[in-house]
Amino acid sequence: MSEYNLERLDDLIIDNMKIYQRTDQFRFSIDAILLAHFPKYKGKGRYVELGTGTGVIPLVATSLGAGHVTGIEINPITAELAERSVRYNHKEQQVEIICCDYRTMTLQALKSGGQSLDESCSIDTNSQAEKRNVPDNLPFDGVLINPPYYGTNTGHVSVSSDVAKALHEGTTMLGEALESAKKLVKFRGYCWMIYTAERLAYALDQLKLQQFEVKRMRFVHSFHHSEAKLVLIETMQGGKPGMTVEAPLVIYKEQNVYSEEVASWYGR
Repeated sequence: MSEYNLERLDDLIIDNMKIYQRTDQFRFSIDAILLAHFPKYKGKGRYVELGTGTGVIPLVATSLGAGHVTGIEINPITAELAERSVRYNHKEQQVEIICCDYRTMTLQALKSGGQSLDESCSIDTNSQAEKRNVPDNLPFDGVLINPPYYGTNTGHVSVSSDVAKALHEGTTMLGEALESAKKLVKFRGYCWMIYTAERLAYALDQLKLQQFEVKRMRFVHSFHHSEAKLVLIETMQGGKPGMTVEAPLVIYKEQNVYSEEVASWYGR
């Protein structure tokens, strides 16, 4: 089957935006939308997402007021789809996609438009550097992370290696993502992440190792009567102790019907 037959253009139902995805690659789910709505963005703020996939979080974040978002993606296939989605939605001045491995990249490489993983990366990083509309006074105001939730031997493992890498630790560990976040965010800058609730203790340990102090937390429930499956976490690099646990976020009020809060995000 041709790769073009695997491709589709999906409606985000947010600000009339659409996004390119492929059926043989990892496709975004509700957790990306949840994370995109969690930060309190600033119009002049500069943010970066580690592991952006097809770029849904940068697109939604800029529609919610983020000044500029850089999306970093290791998979050249999804990075290319993300770049095309940026152009399709006329977000070139607000969103930049860089194809590289954030675990090994340097701030200098990011300033110059990133570095491609290898020759298979279809994004021209030289042209990226020329079109950049982001000041070089890094670090960023905030980092967003939607990391692999599952350990190497837990959860259903997809037959697609690219999908498996997005869902399971192995290629990228949570600690590596947070170590990279620490390098990219300014002192007293923010790191937001979404994670599986059952591994919350592990996430908190990893955050503490990188001097990220939890400031805000919100548990996510599928229904009012169900237990929390996910948790949204806001941390501050070098922040002082003190945390707020917000009211739970409920996704559905009944089967296949979004709660009022989640429904309000769509159709804008």
